[in-house]
Amino acid sequence: MNSNQKRTPPNRHLVAFFTFISLLPLVYYVPPWISQNVSSNRLVVTFITVAVIVPIISYIALPGLFWLLHIIKR
Repeated sequence: MNSNQKRTPPNRHLVAFFTFISLLPLVYYVPPWISQNVSSNRLVVTFITVAVIVPIISYIALPGLFWLLHIIKR
């Protein structure tokens, strides 16, 4: 990217859609796995689940989906 080129922020609706699609499997599968393998305490399960899901969404899923979208748009 050239220093003269401006990068436009992604569409908010697209961000919301990608977030929703990324969260669905994580919210469905991670809490039961944590409760079976780590702890049955609801507070601990919730804390660990959020601690696992948020970084996955923030650093892997959304950047990956937007990178893929960028590649497709070329």
